[in-house]
Amino acid sequence: MRTQTRSVRKKVRLSDLKSHRTLVANDLRTNPLFRREWKRTTFARAVAIKVLQHRSLARLTQEQLAQKLDMKQSAISRLELGEVTPSFATLVKLAEGLKIEFVVDISPRKKFRLVTSAAEKQGVKSTTPEGSRVLVAAG
Repeated sequence: MRTQTRSVRKKVRLSDLKSHRTLVANDLRTNPLFRREWKRTTFARAVAIKVLQHRSLARLTQEQLAQKLDMKQSAISRLELGEVTPSFATLVKLAEGLKIEFVVDISPRKKFRLVTSAAEKQGVKSTTPEGSRVLVAAG
């Protein structure tokens, strides 16, 4: 004879729910393994967000972008989920396919300076006067 179990539903108030930001902040503060993984995947997450934004702006599906870049749709999906850290070769493909630039900025966080107009007049659009901002890929 089968025994039936009934699930008991507990009412949850919307005000009891925590935001993603709050949950992440708590884990970053209290969980060293989470903190290490969060730091390790920072670049992949940043690229994921930008690829998804620019693909959407270009009104391309993952499949269409994959065909344009000679990649598989599943590779685009993994990139957009932040599951993989893209290589420079992949960044170049993405930049060309989405007509965007990926820039590496090597400078103190609080002292970042914008490109001077003199440098822009000379055609240098992606480096700071001290040479800390370097164009990685452009489409």
